[in-house]
Amino acid sequence: MRKALLFAPMLMLLLTACGGGAEKDLAADLQSQYAALASAVMEADITCHYDDEVREYTLLCDYTPESSTVTVLAPENLSGISATVTGGTLKLNYDDISLDAGSYSAAAISPVAALPKLMEAAASGYITERGEEEVGERKCLRLACDLSGGEGTQYATWFDEETLLPLRSEISAGGKVVFEVAWKRFEVTARKAPEAGEPAAPNEGADTAEDAAPQDTGTQDVWSPEEELAAYESAEE
Repeated sequence: MRKALLFAPMLMLLLTACGGGAEKDLAADLQSQYAALASAVMEADITCHYDDEVREYTLLCDYTPESSTVTVLAPENLSGISATVTGGTLKLNYDDISLDAGSYSAAAISPVAALPKLMEAAASGYITERGEEEVGERKCLRLACDLSGGEGTQYATWFDEETLLPLRSEISAGGKVVFEVAWKRFEVTARKAPEAGEPAAPNEGADTAEDAAPQDTGTQDVWSPEEELAAYESAEE
């Protein structure tokens, strides 16, 4: 699977920084890069911990900040069911029938809303915890964030420090882990146009890693799809 991460060149400049401020700069840059995403395609395995059972799903998410479509890939008996997530509202779609699933609270977040909410946290969440940890063989920056009106819900993600790819996430409510997320695919398909006076992001408008020609940043080139695949494989070990 392709995994295009178009903001990799920006990260290369940060990785050359030294001193105690590097971690702070990396967290701030990470959030600004995720805030600049206009659309992305992502896939992840989600383990849901409920009071009396554990459920597992594989979800495919066609993400935009305004509205996302999430499709169930597994288990097989639910495969093909999708939901549109807009703000705090869910609409289920199955066999060309749309059903309003109503609103969900942050403390009782639906599994199909987990990936869009994690993206919201990555882009604009208030960082409550940060630190360096390893996932498999990958060195990661772990960020835990709160969202406005979150009612005690925390969104934590382990981002690969070399690519900014999300490798693992957890969503906790009331101090208890409700969802564990193992990311499998992350493809940036569009970025927001820079506002007046802002410099254009590297490789603005490129759709895939193959289309994104590395720019001269004074450091190493953009990570290739093969290297990004290695990040996910290493994280699973």
